[in-house]
Amino acid sequence: MYKRLEILFLTFLMYLMIPMNVYGAENKIILLVVSQGSWDVLINSPLVSSLVSKSAIGSMSIRTNHKNRIIEHYGTINAGRRWSYYEINDMGAVENGLGDLLSQSNFSTAIFSDHPNIKKIIENSSGEITYQSKDFEVLYSEDNMDILKKADIILIEMDLYNTRENQNFLLDFINQNKVQLYLFCPYDREKNSELTPFLFYDSANPQPGLVSANTTRRPGIITSLDIAPTILNQLKIDYSGMISKGITIHSSKNAFSVMIKDLEKIKQINSLRSLVIKVYTLLLITCAAFFLLINQKSSIKVKKIYNSIILSILWIPVLMMLHFQNMVVLLLSYIIVLLTIIYLGMNMISSQKTLKVTSGTLLMIFALDTLSGSPLMRNSFLGYDPVIGARFYGIGNEYAGIIIGNLYLFLYSIGELRYFRSVSMGLQIFFILLLGMSLWGANFGGMLAALSGMLLFYFHHYRNKARKYTNYAIIAALFLFAVLWIILDCYFIDDQSHLGQTISQLLDGNSYLIAEVIKRKLAMNLQLIKYSMWSKFLIVALIILGIYFDIKHPIMTKVGPSWIGAMSGAVFFNDSGIVMCATCMIYLVFPYLYVYNQNK
Repeated sequence: MYKRLEILFLTFLMYLMIPMNVYGAENKIILLVVSQGSWDVLINSPLVSSLVSKSAIGSMSIRTNHKNRIIEHYGTINAGRRWSYYEINDMGAVENGLGDLLSQSNFSTAIFSDHPNIKKIIENSSGEITYQSKDFEVLYSEDNMDILKKADIILIEMDLYNTRENQNFLLDFINQNKVQLYLFCPYDREKNSELTPFLFYDSANPQPGLVSANTTRRPGIITSLDIAPTILNQLKIDYSGMISKGITIHSSKNAFSVMIKDLEKIKQINSLRSLVIKVYTLLLITCAAFFLLINQKSSIKVKKIYNSIILSILWIPVLMMLHFQNMVVLLLSYIIVLLTIIYLGMNMISSQKTLKVTSGTLLMIFALDTLSGSPLMRNSFLGYDPVIGARFYGIGNEYAGIIIGNLYLFLYSIGELRYFRSVSMGLQIFFILLLGMSLWGANFGGMLAALSGMLLFYFHHYRNKARKYTNYAIIAALFLFAVLWIILDCYFIDDQSHLGQTISQLLDGNSYLIAEVIKRKLAMNLQLIKYSMWSKFLIVALIILGIYFDIKHPIMTKVGPSWIGAMSGAVFFNDSGIVMCATCMIYLVFPYLYVYNQNK
């Protein structure tokens, strides 16, 4: 009897000890922190070269609120939102982030680093981590092995264990157990880039491909905000207080080559962006100012050539969407297209028809591109720059201004249409949706600018008292449309637009934030007036318009108030309203001079 009980007891003990014999047999999460901010260097390590073909890879934006505060690079990962150094608590830790949620859910953590900033990634609000390694030379020492067995979430500073022996041990550990590995660079010590390597490998279910997230909507790029929600989602822990919905994987067999090619394109655009915009704005300023000479006693042929050049300028933002790795090919393409437009412009007679074809075609290109996920704007010198990392998707301020300017130019060109007002209101509502909806343009400031323009268009064209009931019906329809949009945005769309986020803040009683937002946006625009090249063009354009201003000019009589409303709204409701105004002004001042020349 006793022998049977003894055998049963020993069998039970052996059953309990099975997980201890095969260390880490349960799911583990390893966060591997590196300091190499370049794939060129990282790919040469034994660990990365072995895993890259079986992993989901990409680049991670490490942008923070304050560049000179290194701690923010690490605290942001824990917080899962834009975190600032002054939010650190009395314990010197991050509150209500990944570390707290792991502790509250009874998951054990471990750190293999003595770096105080790296600790911020997984520590709780008390500054605690369950296990702390003391051996920073040999990863497979007895004490370190014991920690690896016990901990659920393990943070390793790989710079301390970068020997081939340590990397081979870690590779064996990962492949012999159910491990989800996150390899990333929160801070590039060489400060070469704001886009650093990221790799995710699941030993139980390898998924080669490109990483993405709702914060970027761009395969191959994520942000440091996406790591914590992904970990919490895998552990079935609620992370509703965080901005991101976690990392998704786009399957690809040749992910590495695709990512490197895209990264090279991003870096090339980033390196040339400032120069291209400077040259472009100088060209705009020169062409606008040159009108002062052309208008004096120039021949009809000279004026025709000038008008053709003006027409070609309107197409440049579309040309900037074309991208070739070879800069010579790119420049030749630009020159050929511009010369073709100049030649066609020389042989066109009706200014209104010419502007209709130009603005209508441009609007169609921008609309189709936005509806298809902005593949052209994404690779443009005037689009969002992932290296800067402020935004990654939707319509940028430059293109928002270009779209609004083209819209009013097109409305002017169809001014003789029988149902002009109805068609105009419909088009404006469509482009307001295109600019503002989070699924498409996601540019709240651009939407408000276009809405301001539409309101002045309405008051300008619907003043007739005899149409009182029509006016009331339009106002009621616009009101119902706005209410429906807000309801959809706040309650039915996962990725809220800035409008939805603002409404949510108001419903939570944070009405003071609206005044703060407007104040901040005006302050940003004042800074741009001082330092931006766009502001220089805007000032020159306003001076030229002032010199040749004519209230009876056909563009002014049709859509002048709308332009004023849109540009005013841009300044009040957008951080870069001056930029939006300047790009919008391109499609007012040059067509204005074009028509002015034709009518003389």
